[in-house]
Amino acid sequence: MKGRLLFISSLLLCLLSACQESKMDRFERETKDFTERNCPKQCDAITILDSLVFHNDGTMDYRYYYSVDLTSKEESLFMQKLEDLRYECLEGIRNSVELKNVKAAGLNIVLSYFEKKTKKKLVEIRYKKEDYE
Repeated sequence: MKGRLLFISSLLLCLLSACQESKMDRFERETKDFTERNCPKQCDAITILDSLVFHNDGTMDYRYYYSVDLTSKEESLFMQKLEDLRYECLEGIRNSVELKNVKAAGLNIVLSYFEKKTKKKLVEIRYKKEDYE
């Protein structure tokens, strides 16, 4: 009887510990779930959120991928407004309740913008912990 009880207790302990995931594994799962449920998502007239990605591979990059639908004239305007974009995004990150756990974990938050038609990378903006604290 004691042997069975010990075996069942050991089995339950193994099952419970196997169900626990690390914080980084949770970020990876949650970003995948978010992308599957919400993307593509129209952010404004020209910007689409294509995906949110985190790979538990040691890079510590929490990545947003955007497509921007621009004409050639708008592309140069987009690039001229880059500093405004950097500042606005940083303020958004600093004030974001949704990113509370991401910021607490000290992850890099990376925003990658691509031209929708050509898939050309327009800009990649990286914020480190010291930037958004």
